[in-house]
Amino acid sequence: MKKQVVYALAIVCVMCMFATVLVACDPPSPPNPPAPEAPTWESQISFSDNGIQLNLTPVEGATTYDIYYSPSRFGEYAWQVTQENLTFSHEDKYGYFRVDAMNGDQLVSSQLFSYDLELFGPNTSVYSPTDFVEDVNDEIQQKFAMLESAQFSSERYAALFKPGTYSGVRMQMGYYTTVSGLGVSPTEVTLGYFNVNAQWFNGNATHNFWRGIENVTVSGDVQWAVSQATSFRRMNVLGNMRLDDGGWSSGGYIADSKIRGSINSGGQQQWFCRNTDFNKYQNAGWSRVFLGCNGTLPSGSWPNTRVTDIQATPDIAEKPYIVFDSDGYGVFVPDVATNRDGISWEEQTEGYVVPLDDFYVARSDRDTAETLNMALACGKHLLFTPGVYKLDEALRVENADTIVLGIGLATLKITDRNTDALMIVSDVDGVSVSGLLFDAGTYSNALMRVGDSKTGESHAHNKIRLADLYFRVGGAERANTSVDVCLEINSNDVVCDHFWIWRGDHSHGVGWAPTTEEGRYSNVTKNGIVVNGDNVTCYALMVEHFHQYQTVWNGENGATYFYQSEVPYDPIQADWTSHDGKVLGYASYKVGDNVTNHQAYGIGVYYFQSGCILENAIEAPSAPGVYFEHIFTQNLSGKKGGAISNIINGVGGPVDNDHGTQAITYYYDGQIQQERP
Repeated sequence: MKKQVVYALAIVCVMCMFATVLVACDPPSPPNPPAPEAPTWESQISFSDNGIQLNLTPVEGATTYDIYYSPSRFGEYAWQVTQENLTFSHEDKYGYFRVDAMNGDQLVSSQLFSYDLELFGPNTSVYSPTDFVEDVNDEIQQKFAMLESAQFSSERYAALFKPGTYSGVRMQMGYYTTVSGLGVSPTEVTLGYFNVNAQWFNGNATHNFWRGIENVTVSGDVQWAVSQATSFRRMNVLGNMRLDDGGWSSGGYIADSKIRGSINSGGQQQWFCRNTDFNKYQNAGWSRVFLGCNGTLPSGSWPNTRVTDIQATPDIAEKPYIVFDSDGYGVFVPDVATNRDGISWEEQTEGYVVPLDDFYVARSDRDTAETLNMALACGKHLLFTPGVYKLDEALRVENADTIVLGIGLATLKITDRNTDALMIVSDVDGVSVSGLLFDAGTYSNALMRVGDSKTGESHAHNKIRLADLYFRVGGAERANTSVDVCLEINSNDVVCDHFWIWRGDHSHGVGWAPTTEEGRYSNVTKNGIVVNGDNVTCYALMVEHFHQYQTVWNGENGATYFYQSEVPYDPIQADWTSHDGKVLGYASYKVGDNVTNHQAYGIGVYYFQSGCILENAIEAPSAPGVYFEHIFTQNLSGKKGGAISNIINGVGGPVDNDHGTQAITYYYDGQIQQERP
């Protein structure tokens, strides 16, 4: 892999010299403040291009130290030296070193040191082909047992596989887990087995959230029984793929992947595939959207077969990802593609590597908003390792072309001292943010804001890109939570690739109205996402359960490809009226009244409520340029009362006790149409 220096940080210091004169003059300007520097942390080990050096703290009771070396954590360790001092050097910067503190023949303690452990912290495991398979499987099983049913755990885990073949490794994945191959292409890392099931929930995968896998070949079949907030990217599956575990599931997302066999979606309610090649896709369910895909689709026509097939993805740059080779670690940034059909990596992966030295690697056991903002201010990119980061102030991404990347479902949690936002991206070119979970607190204006306000600034030549971002209000703990808007996009020219924006509907801290009663909690909101910027595109947008409009789109030339939304389960009708109390409920998908150009494909709004009425699932202006293709409503309640009266703007028919679903094929110029314009 050829490294390229892609970002240069230029710090220009201007020194002003003042001559001493004997006449009166204005006082000199104060000196410029010193340029910010990234935080540094004390460590017992140091690294250079020439290798690693250990300078360890003496162990009480030890008289000598036996030092052993292995090229990998679970590999074979070979004795190197026995010595009385604690300074040791070795040429393998990426090796693992076990230090046994001895008192004669008695082992006092044993510690493991490595670049990987120092860099990524305790919640990341880096595996190598030289590892003993039994040890790797034991650790994977321990992590899976801890996270299989831990829906609201604070534990986080990332498994990174260096290039090679792992035919005996059995990768099972629970909550808050990501798996990543460290090659440039998914063909460089091969797993023999990979599985996500819902056995912990009796085969019901509707709660299998928050996990992801990328950049790996699986030599056999894959089970991926998941729902929202689950990412399956840059995968090469040599067998078949199954998307359920015998019961319901509510996904989901596949992108830039090749499934050599067939995909059987089983009980999946809805699914989105982007730039994916497969032999055959079986079962259509309520909604399937294929964007830039190749393969045999379920037969039939809309709405009897709910399939939306769009030939090419208009604009995409695949999510950045970590890589490793003889030069060390880096982050690969794929090139932008327009009107792309199929996968990006079949012959050669186009893009460039940003060396990891250009990143500040964040760890939740030591970093704060202050240290993270220091790193951003000095021009560093951010790599969030797995953990929960409690932030007393917003992270401010102010430099163009900054990359912010999370692994292991790294979670940004707002504290009571912070009533603004978790992250604010300035209105600058080329920022990339991906792989993070944003968690609400007692109150804040937003969780993430892109651009402080709407401007005329164009980023068309170097767009802002957001991918695999998840937002959560309530559900995780017994506490009141509240946020006005989870995600506000004010900048123009933003590409959004896979969001789940969720006001919790189960578990802890879930209630419609504010409460101060002990033992009762609420999660009070306004909107899930508000788009004020122009030329914003969303692939796979899922927004659920917010108090008012789930999605508000005020920007021009917006586009959504696949939308899944459940309106709130728990409203009180008297509190749930829009348009100054004249309209029952709030539409899920609201296009601003003054918008003249908007496109949306594969839009589904679901209803699960006994008693309340929602007059329209979608509201949009009656303009020729406001275009909807394949929109529908679905009743999840059965015969429990309540209804969505119309799909869009007073037409489309109800879902209620007697109607389980309604669908419209084309809608534009303010009415249902029989064909595309």
